[in-house]
Amino acid sequence: MKTYLHKTFVVNDPQARLRKANDLLSYEMENGVPKLIPNGTEIQVSDVKLVNGRAFVLAVDWGWTAGDNLKGDFLNETLAEFPPNGSDQKGPNAAWDKGHFLKQLTLIQVIGGNNSLKWVSKDIVEFYLELVNDAAADGVDLPLRSGFRTYAEQQYLYNGWIHHSPGFNLAAEPGKSNHQDGYAYDFAISSYEGNPMYDWLKANGPAHGFVRTVNKEPWHWEYRPEVAATGAYKTANVIK
Repeated sequence: MKTYLHKTFVVNDPQARLRKANDLLSYEMENGVPKLIPNGTEIQVSDVKLVNGRAFVLAVDWGWTAGDNLKGDFLNETLAEFPPNGSDQKGPNAAWDKGHFLKQLTLIQVIGGNNSLKWVSKDIVEFYLELVNDAAADGVDLPLRSGFRTYAEQQYLYNGWIHHSPGFNLAAEPGKSNHQDGYAYDFAISSYEGNPMYDWLKANGPAHGFVRTVNKEPWHWEYRPEVAATGAYKTANVIK
């Protein structure tokens, strides 16, 4: 699943440097200076490679450059599909809810906030992409900070929390996080009304099936169409 194919992107960096195909961390040089794709150039992308967690794109007729040189930072473009490989209930595709194993998910790799790589469940990727694409069309980018989490990822976060390790925040036990069933997504939102991302989601999220479900977490939205169908943008437990 590669959403970037057959799309047109716009270079949005006056220093959009071309990279060497055999070493994407090095620049193509001309007369002693890096070769550039002119700012404002419209391109199509035919391939993506990941190096050190960063996405580099192959611009047709130009060559390789960093994905974050493009308008929108290549945000929410999907890169690949990962079906389950085995039946390990604590494996990378295992979905959990309230301490109980649910099933194995097919996962879609997506570009999140700060050029990070995140996971979206294939079960709802259609609705997720409609949400973020409609927001982008309205001039509101929705950088994904946390999507589906594997059992191992949740265990890591939980261990950091209970051991009071620097940089770790409150985290649920593995198997009990909302982020393990494939329906919960955290966006890079730090405040409530007045924040463009929050305001857009409050007004438009329910039409896409997304609502708030966690109190005091304006960034946390879940695909819950049964709640959204009532017209509410949050579940009853969410006071603030």
